[in-house]
Amino acid sequence: MKKFAALTLAVFFALDAFGAQVVRLVREPGTIVFSLQKGFGVQRDGKHEIVFTSVSSGKIIKRINAFKGHIASEDKKYFNRLDAIEIPQNAGKLKATGRIFYCSFEQKYCSVQKINEEL
Repeated sequence: MKKFAALTLAVFFALDAFGAQVVRLVREPGTIVFSLQKGFGVQRDGKHEIVFTSVSSGKIIKRINAFKGHIASEDKKYFNRLDAIEIPQNAGKLKATGRIFYCSFEQKYCSVQKINEEL
């Protein structure tokens, strides 16, 4: 019975984290910095896509389809830190939409994070 309860809790926490926001986008002057939650990795060959558009004009400012970063020691197929990207300093308010594929090193699951936020 204890094993069943422990398994149920493990599944609950894994499902709760499925699709979670593990990569935060932080806007700094002239750059977007990616803050990755500890214990997670971003797939190096994932079909990522983030599109940054101007809120005022709707014009596409930047499109990201691949990341560069620090390769995770836990698994060489993942980044555990992502490099910042440059954006024009006078871009104004931006809307970021897209997806990032990530995995949990500890809980052994992978998911996709949907991006839809203003920066």
